Amino acid sequence: MLGFGGASHAEYGADSASALIAPVTCGVIGRPAGAPALSGSLKVKLAGGSHVAALYGREEIEEEFLCNYELNPAFQEQFATGELSVVGFGEHGEVRIVELPGRRFYLATLFPPQLASTERAPHPVVVAFLQAAKQFASTRSARSLT
Repeated sequence: MLGFGGASHAEYGADSASALIAPVTCGVIGRPAGAPALSGSLKVKLAGGSHVAALYGREEIEEEFLCNYELNPAFQEQFATGELSVVGFGEHGEVRIVELPGRRFYLATLFPPQLASTERAPHPVVVAFLQAAKQFASTRSARSLT
């Protein structure tokens, strides 16, 4: 997609400087001992007009993070010119959400939306995923009947 033929992940032994996915550069201050570098409730700014902003119905959200890795900031600018759009940003402009416009559902978050979802209050990302899956299944089913 962006020409990263040898894309790697620092968690699996790649050099962090050249890895597409690298250790969190600025961990949360005051997090409990042993907690992931990026943990706790953090604000995310959403790009106006993005699919994810439409899902939430606003341009600033707060989500629970539990991770030690993120997109290597050295590659962030390349995403700005590619097909994959950066649509969610941390406090200092760090990538938190990406999406592929024009697809039924192609969204990746650095936070786990399923952990904030309950039967009575399902998370908007989970709801959107299920709706897209249902739509895909019905489209596929209709095609197989013809």
